[in-house]
Amino acid sequence: MALLTRAFLALIFAIALGFYKAYLHDAIVIIAGIGRVVQPLEDFPKYRCERVRHPLLESCEDLWLDNANRKLYAACSNPAARKAWSPGGSMYDLAALDATSGWDHISVLDIDQPGADGLYGLRTLDFHGGGANNQRLYLHGFDVRPIDNGRRLRFWLVNHRLPVDTVTGKRLLDATKIGANSTIEVYDLDLRHSEESNRLEHVKTIVSDAIISPNNLVVVDDERGGFLVTNDHGTKAGPLRDLKAFLGDGSIAYCSTDTGECHLATTDNCFIPNGITRDPSSGRVYVAHSSKGAVSVYHLTEDNRLVQNEEIPLSIVVDNLSIDPEGNVFVGAFPSSIQLQKAFNDPYHKTAPSAVLMIRKKDGEQSLPGEEYEVIKIIEDAEGRVLPTTTTAIHDPISGRLFLGGVTSPFIGVCERLE
Repeated sequence: MALLTRAFLALIFAIALGFYKAYLHDAIVIIAGIGRVVQPLEDFPKYRCERVRHPLLESCEDLWLDNANRKLYAACSNPAARKAWSPGGSMYDLAALDATSGWDHISVLDIDQPGADGLYGLRTLDFHGGGANNQRLYLHGFDVRPIDNGRRLRFWLVNHRLPVDTVTGKRLLDATKIGANSTIEVYDLDLRHSEESNRLEHVKTIVSDAIISPNNLVVVDDERGGFLVTNDHGTKAGPLRDLKAFLGDGSIAYCSTDTGECHLATTDNCFIPNGITRDPSSGRVYVAHSSKGAVSVYHLTEDNRLVQNEEIPLSIVVDNLSIDPEGNVFVGAFPSSIQLQKAFNDPYHKTAPSAVLMIRKKDGEQSLPGEEYEVIKIIEDAEGRVLPTTTTAIHDPISGRLFLGGVTSPFIGVCERLE
């Protein structure tokens, strides 16, 4: 009997060890940062960085650069609201949310005109229509495209609406059980008249069962408004929701703005799908998988499904992605998830290390499969002295500057390239 017991325990141990190696080892190493060398800002003398502080530049999760008109758009909130209501992080404290002040908003900066106050002509866009005048927007990721021969900009916004009783339209339901009523909101910004240049007009609200826990999105069809949206979890809520994400969970959906219809484009090899971007010249789609510490490269089929071509390991928790005109992908990354959580809980007094990586294709056609890309650390701040907890990094190819936003940070970062 003792021999059988020992054999049984050995079998259980072997199964547990195999499970750990197969599913949890990489995630634990990546999230804990075991063996990772985190560099101070002084190791990157090519950049001089500063913080830009203002209440309208707090908790800016995502950024988009209008390179033609030299404006930066930022989806911002305030740290207290993010801490109370972040469905992607399974935070559903509606009572705390009610106590917060301020509304989520889109801030605008004229990036070539810092002004005497160093705030780049900071202002916000006004939302009109779609119920936005009477209800708050809860912004996350977004994307923008010029339309009408550049006379207008169209915004696609992830909006984590509060759960509301569909019968009464008023009574809030238990968000811890049913999650957020997340949608994609489409707005247009008219650039032709100065009096309209800060006015967002509602175009459409897209609701679908395929929009489960949306994190970010990218437009892949400018003519018909087709876009891909990452679902960072496979469910809206639930006690095992976050654990499943580390074992492999989430999806990427395809939606048509014209029809409002969506379907799942892939559920394969998803580990908290987060940032997403697309190279217009090649059509490659890049997706950050946060808990796997990797960026996957896909192509979109004719029936709007995603097929993975390769995976680029980064061995660090990754967030949003952006791409510059040369096809370089910029990655916001977190060297220490433990410090990140502390900064999220106390953003005005604690900071966290952050890093910006760049992924680019190697020169030439002789690269072996799996070795087509190289990863370069652009900048890192081990002590969190200057950089925000960077969820998004945007590269301006004209000035060489980096613009950095952070979902937990009460400021944005601007890094000037010195050489």
